[in-house]
Amino acid sequence: MSLRRTTANKLKKGNYFMVDGEPCSIIGTEHSKSGKHGHAKMRISCVGLFDKKKRSVMFTADSMVDLPEISKRTGQITDITENSVTVMDLESFETIACDWPIDEEDAIKKLETLKNNPEQIGASQAEFWDVVGKKIIRRVIVQ
Repeated sequence: MSLRRTTANKLKKGNYFMVDGEPCSIIGTEHSKSGKHGHAKMRISCVGLFDKKKRSVMFTADSMVDLPEISKRTGQITDITENSVTVMDLESFETIACDWPIDEEDAIKKLETLKNNPEQIGASQAEFWDVVGKKIIRRVIVQ
């Protein structure tokens, strides 16, 4: 699990950061000015990358937050079951079991089509992200 650290005031919409051990995508930020005796505050609205739960967190603008290292990779689809998709990484040739995508409707439709037509599975690829030790399929490429 590789993480980097940065201050909360550097976070922007579209960035990823960790909230309670879950990588989240930022959908909005609000910045309040500091008061007479207080610190500037950041309110960050985000959505979990794996569980798709909406979260809202508040930090002082100078507090440190964790940023996950995201490794974007491509692999050949080797097997599709009810619960997982087996992908062979095209760089390291290791076999990886990934969960079905949660919110990517296009990828889900393509995987269901491939599951019904097993002869096309070998010619298909998947783009997946490796985030804090978990793998998630982001896109399916059918050739």
